[in-house]
Amino acid sequence: MLTNHHTHCNFCDGKVPAAAMADAAMDLGFKVLGFSSHAPLPFATDWTMNRADLPAYVETIRAIGRKHAPGMEVLLGLEIDYIAGLCGPADGRFDAFGLDYSIGSVHHVAPASLGDDPLSTVDGPQEGYDALIARGYGGDGLALAEDYYAALATCVKVGGFDILGHFDLIRKNNFRGSRFRLDVPRYRDAVMGAVDALEGSGIIVEINTGGMARGKTDSPYPEIWILRELRARDVAVCVNSDAHSPAHLLACQEAGLESAMAAGYRELVAITRAGRISIPIA
Repeated sequence: MLTNHHTHCNFCDGKVPAAAMADAAMDLGFKVLGFSSHAPLPFATDWTMNRADLPAYVETIRAIGRKHAPGMEVLLGLEIDYIAGLCGPADGRFDAFGLDYSIGSVHHVAPASLGDDPLSTVDGPQEGYDALIARGYGGDGLALAEDYYAALATCVKVGGFDILGHFDLIRKNNFRGSRFRLDVPRYRDAVMGAVDALEGSGIIVEINTGGMARGKTDSPYPEIWILRELRARDVAVCVNSDAHSPAHLLACQEAGLESAMAAGYRELVAITRAGRISIPIA
């Protein structure tokens, strides 16, 4: 049963209209397709939705859902950023739009050493990531990782969303440990703060294949050892492609399923309009 709950379109930084994404998913045999455009932030960006476009987004996704029913269920969602002291999935800004689900994600960190400088994303261009480590953390990439996972843990504890997006996105610009090591206790301790926060939360963690599809990582988010820790805490998972174009919809899906099984999972959890369902994978 093919599902994807992390899908972008040209309402944010996706490459094609939502209708084109849905048509491609239908042709590929998807049974559930969730749209999760980047929700508006309290400041301007070139990758999130404009607040004024939200009503049109809702109307568009609902119309696409009517078109593809009953063969494929199309869900209305948003990917909502958590930024400490500024915004998050639990602040109710989008409650009026009747979302079927939401993804909670952390893209931004704001080190105190940067003062009033703009917030920085951990998944932007490589040069920006390197500048953030240099200027914000004095060259200590692990300090950036610690701030990222602390924000992720707080996002989980505050809640207000259904799926946690790309758990270790901090890896994207740290290919094979090129900026800081991933196999040291300091990094693992930071990760475990977020893992422990997820236990008993009811939040689904996505196995996200988007980094692989874009050639930025050689494995899905999160790493297999993290998935094993999540499995030990009975945290549910799904496989999402973080698709920004039709070509991404099925990209590296087998790697995502293999990661789930290697971590000990034998089922995925998917969100439908009727509620959560289990999908056996072995």
